[in-house]
Amino acid sequence: MKELDQKLPALERRMLGKAVSIAEKAGKRLLKSFRKEDPVERGTVKEVKLVYDIVSDKIIRREIEKSFNGHSYVTEEDGLTDKDSDYLWIIDPLDGTSNFADQNSLFAVSIALWHRGEPLLGVVEAPMMMERFVAARGYGAFHHDLLRGTTRKAKVSGVQKASSAYGVYCEGGVKNKKKSLGLLGKYYMQIKDTRKLGSAALELAFVGMGRSESYMTSKISLWDIAAGILFVKEAGGDILHLDGSPYEWKEFKHNRRYDMLATNGKIRIKL
Repeated sequence: MKELDQKLPALERRMLGKAVSIAEKAGKRLLKSFRKEDPVERGTVKEVKLVYDIVSDKIIRREIEKSFNGHSYVTEEDGLTDKDSDYLWIIDPLDGTSNFADQNSLFAVSIALWHRGEPLLGVVEAPMMMERFVAARGYGAFHHDLLRGTTRKAKVSGVQKASSAYGVYCEGGVKNKKKSLGLLGKYYMQIKDTRKLGSAALELAFVGMGRSESYMTSKISLWDIAAGILFVKEAGGDILHLDGSPYEWKEFKHNRRYDMLATNGKIRIKL
């Protein structure tokens, strides 16, 4: 992370360093429990909850209270702790809970810091994949290959046509399968192929890395995407409404859900 550290102002450098440290700590704790128990009985994607979501959440909240006592934070597990601060930490302690429960390695810790309603920093920690995705607004997005010990700047793919694009998707907060299938059908017909990873944070990271050209979701919560949307933007991509119009940062609130399309900024999809 040296390239990014050298660019950042001292305060942001400290906050990013701490965010990475917290995400790493939570990720290591999740790894201790991963695949140590039999898979749980499957509920729907949105029904599965584990003790590990809560364990990771406690680690993150404790570290934020210790290092940034005056900052507000909101987590998927514990809701909003409002300290009337310009800074808001937005946290998903275990994104991809169903994957984790099914012994699937596609899960992540997502930590974002927003300042006065706009993203400042984002970290997506994928401990089993041994990858870390980091972004700082105005300073770029970076990929840390923890397996090889390398870091490189993240960049979206150069694919120009939707018909040549690979996409990822998730149904977000929509439980009506017919509605989800209808939206997916419109999406799928415009692109070459699509996948579902089961973690919004990683699906966005894949767009920023050029591993896919787009990500579509609906009724998604901000903690699922707060770090990932910054990563995509800093990697050169776009964050869009389903009709193709761009989102503005001020539209994102912690207590709302979003229909959203992330792209490499080159292809055109309209749903």
